[in-house]
Amino acid sequence: MNRFRKLLLLGRLVSSKMGAFMDLTGERFVRLVVIKRSGNHHNRVAWECRCDCGNTKTVTSNDLKTGSTQSCGCIKREMAAAKSKLAGLVRGKQLTKHGLHGIRLYGIWKAMRERCNNPNSNDHADYGGRGIDICKEWDDFASFNTWAMSNGYNPNALFGECTIDRKEVNGNYCPENCQWVSLKLQANNRRPRRKVV
Repeated sequence: MNRFRKLLLLGRLVSSKMGAFMDLTGERFVRLVVIKRSGNHHNRVAWECRCDCGNTKTVTSNDLKTGSTQSCGCIKREMAAAKSKLAGLVRGKQLTKHGLHGIRLYGIWKAMRERCNNPNSNDHADYGGRGIDICKEWDDFASFNTWAMSNGYNPNALFGECTIDRKEVNGNYCPENCQWVSLKLQANNRRPRRKVV
C-alpha cells in the first residue's frame, strides 16, 4: 500500500472517530449566535459568537452543543445580581434600600434585632427569650434612623457615650420606651439580679 493510500485511510479513520465537521455559522445557542469559525482552542474547534447583550465570545463546539456556555457571561452576572438583591430583601430590604449599612447606627439596629429575633444569639435569653420585641415601625432601618437622629443619637459620640436604652427594662424596643444614654447610665437601668442560693 503506498503512502498516500495509508494517509487517506488514516484520515477516514480519524474523521469517523471524531465525527463529521459541522458548520455552526448562524446557529443560535441560548443567547449566543455563531458568527464565524475562530480556529482551535485546546485542540477543539472554536467559534466566535455574538451574545444577545452585544458582547462577543469565543466558544468551542462542545461547550455550545452541551449548553455549558450559554452567553458571554451575562447570564451568570444577572443571576449573581438577582441573588444579591434577594439577600437584601431577605435582610429586611436594608442593604439595597438606604446605603447606610456601614455606619455605626446600622450596627446598633442590627444588634438590637439580633438579640430579640435570633434564638442563636448569645443575648437572646435576656431579650427575645423574655418576650422583649421590636415595634413594627423599626423593622425598617430608615424609620429607626429617622427616630434616632431626632431623639438624641450622636454619630460622633465616643464609644459608650451614646447607647440605646429601654426606659422600662421589661418593655419593648419602640420610640416611646427608648432613649440614648451612656453605658454608665444604662447600667443603672437594669433588672435586679437573681440571688443565687
